[in-house]
Amino acid sequence: MFYSVNTATIILSIVLLLISYLLGSIPFGIVIGKTITGIDVREHGSKNIGTTNCIRVLGKKVGFTVFFFDVLKGAFVIILVKYILEKTGIMTPFIPYIFYGTAAILGHLFSIFLKFKGGKAVATSLGVVIALTPIPAISCLLVFGLVLLLTGYVCLCSSAAALTVLIIMWIQYCFGYTGSSIALEYLWGKPDLFTTILYTILALVLILKHRTNFIRLARGEENCFKKKNK
Repeated sequence: MFYSVNTATIILSIVLLLISYLLGSIPFGIVIGKTITGIDVREHGSKNIGTTNCIRVLGKKVGFTVFFFDVLKGAFVIILVKYILEKTGIMTPFIPYIFYGTAAILGHLFSIFLKFKGGKAVATSLGVVIALTPIPAISCLLVFGLVLLLTGYVCLCSSAAALTVLIIMWIQYCFGYTGSSIALEYLWGKPDLFTTILYTILALVLILKHRTNFIRLARGEENCFKKKNK
């Protein structure tokens, strides 16, 4: 849903969209990896800049630090707009909050700092979901953990988590809360149709980004955390 607003809010929203894209573009896997260990993750393992490869190549502490900042860059501008700028009256609602999250995701997928290449945006997408819809976020984390425990394949975990978000979002759209309670609205508020459709598109894109992993999985060449532990 779009709103009628003044010129200042429109300009500020455009600036925040750009900031969200630039934040999303920051390759924390490379920045943190090189700063702490001197290692460029693009030269090791799967050569991906995301959490999974960072954990394998750089270790758990560095890997989860990368994960934290990749999640944060997906949520930061949404939280800034929804809970600070709008609550204090600095700006009025203009565009759906999902736009800011989408800008961060696109930044991670097509980073301006990496010649418009990037990672799979799993952690950044999680940040967007946490900021906007906590129930789908919690659900996808539980599914991710369960699939990881059962299979050890992160590509299956990420895809199953994305599919979980997609399904629960449509359930929430059909049966979501429409009352006046702020707490219930945050936890189970009915999302607008545009946001629900955009969630669906983003979830499908995330799954498609793992197609090379599925090919390796079919060949028996995909890395498995369970096998590594054994």
